[in-house]
Amino acid sequence: MQRWHLTAGLAGATALAALILPSIRGAGLGSGAGRASGEGVLPPPVEVEPGLPPAGFDGALELEAALDQGAVIAGAGEDRFLVVEVRAPELQGDLRRPVDLAVVMDTSGSMAGRGKIEDARMAAQELVDQLGPQDSFALVSFADSGRVVVESAPVTDPARLKRLVASINPGGGTHLSSGLELGLAQLDRPDREGVRRVVLLSDGMANIGVTDTAALARIAGGLVDQGVTVSALGLGLDYNEDLLTAMSDAGGGQYHFVDRPGQLAAMFSQELQQMTRVAGREVAVEVALPPGVVLQEVYGWSASPTADGYRVFLGDVHGGEVRKVVARVRVDAAEAGRMPVAEVDLRYTDADSERAAEERVAVAAEVTRDAAVVRASVNKPQAVAAARAWAGDKLDESARSYAQGDVAANQATLEATKRELRNMLSAYDAPELEADLADIDQQQAAFGAAAPASDEGLYQVKKSKEAARGYAR
Repeated sequence: MQRWHLTAGLAGATALAALILPSIRGAGLGSGAGRASGEGVLPPPVEVEPGLPPAGFDGALELEAALDQGAVIAGAGEDRFLVVEVRAPELQGDLRRPVDLAVVMDTSGSMAGRGKIEDARMAAQELVDQLGPQDSFALVSFADSGRVVVESAPVTDPARLKRLVASINPGGGTHLSSGLELGLAQLDRPDREGVRRVVLLSDGMANIGVTDTAALARIAGGLVDQGVTVSALGLGLDYNEDLLTAMSDAGGGQYHFVDRPGQLAAMFSQELQQMTRVAGREVAVEVALPPGVVLQEVYGWSASPTADGYRVFLGDVHGGEVRKVVARVRVDAAEAGRMPVAEVDLRYTDADSERAAEERVAVAAEVTRDAAVVRASVNKPQAVAAARAWAGDKLDESARSYAQGDVAANQATLEATKRELRNMLSAYDAPELEADLADIDQQQAAFGAAAPASDEGLYQVKKSKEAARGYAR
């Protein structure tokens, strides 16, 4: 889980906040300071081109934003949770957008182990079977260097493409950057209609060429302003999941961890289904904070600072999806009355019209000296979303402790997280929290049953990190 910290740690939540959000008390909120930053990685915002409708064009996506509670105590600075929700309607009928796809496959020597190259070949071949002449396909491999195996072209001879996929053999180092750049170049053709997506398959860490996480993420995000997104699927147990998640976040696509036979083909099928049903492209949320409101942290997403707030890039949003962005903000309210807390902008390219669209929501809080008013102002959906984002952060923290060999810290963090979730569950009848509590309980048992250096332990770290991202999103 990657997030950008403006400050480190929560300087102490008020007793009132502890009463309203008993599961998210200040003791655990700032513990992730110093993790990987998304600053400088994200692509530029969508610009409204000349001749298109002005900001406010009514695109497909819907925007909602609210605090976890609508009122705060005057004269008492406190931390609150700002929850932004982006919703895409279900796409009606049999709409299927053409797909311009480039598969970038790691063929370094380590792909020879555990049947990974066979799994990757099979999945790529099954994906070819799902494409038609309206779609385009390219295949790039990389080991000591990148190589274009199949130039991007309409899928008119699937059998030939599958034979070329089958001819790929592993060997050499991991020059990830060259493979990624070649894959992006195959899709650098704005004249083509439909969805353009790079799918990166890798089982290892970049060790040739560009190897820095931020630099590779910038490469992945290099063409998002032209509608090209990057998804990353991690194979096996020896890859760098923090690198692949940073690349998929910057590239606006999806990240998946794949370790079980047959999973890869299913993931490819899911990717294809999503690609063909994009509702909004280049989707970004920009939040402006007025004086008196300070960002503390953003959960589960890479975020970059702006002149007066922060920006989170969501990439493609598909029909029927709901995306959440949860941030913790410090609110210092001096006088009673209505206080602006945030102005939230949603900017994207509408997939149907290809027009730039924007929607804006203002968020305010009631500043009062009446504690009863504050207690009555809790917004349950936002409070639950905040609790889940916090729990995901703690799950990620526990996985990192375990990866470093500190099993005791891992178990203690998970035990404390479960205790706080039980408190929250008693305050709100929220099935999501009950399911999260059961999931974390299972993950704690799995961590406790394996050694950190074992295959089971490595698997559990990746599984938990992936689950943690989902809690916040």
